[in-house]
Amino acid sequence: MTRISAPVEDVWRVLVAFDEYARWHPVLAFDTKPDQQAVVGADLPARVSGGDGAEQHVTMRIVDAEAPRRLVWEGGSLDAVLGRHSFVLDPQPDGSTELTDSEEFFGPAATDLVPALGQLTEDYARYGAALHSRVTGLSG
Repeated sequence: MTRISAPVEDVWRVLVAFDEYARWHPVLAFDTKPDQQAVVGADLPARVSGGDGAEQHVTMRIVDAEAPRRLVWEGGSLDAVLGRHSFVLDPQPDGSTELTDSEEFFGPAATDLVPALGQLTEDYARYGAALHSRVTGLSG
């Protein structure tokens, strides 16, 4: 969970500006046009880079979008492993936003990911910090 010192609408705008991810996200860059909408069924071609410099091309499909509170996308295949990534934005009484960033895995190879889940938790904290910096940098 990450606390972001900005209103939920500001966080949402950055979260759904897919063409801007390369400017702030440590490992994810979408190959989308600036007008790409966060609508259920939309495909988001992307590149994920690991710490070794290798790049993997993936496509995320938006499966839930409830502006400005919830965004969920999936990538992969149930034949091997399907990942479902969720962002939940919760407005706080002080005007800040609490971000919950999580992932679920499905499919026969999902159990192979269990050893990596601890690293994912650390990675989400890093991604949340990067999102916080981007949002507050734009609104400050």
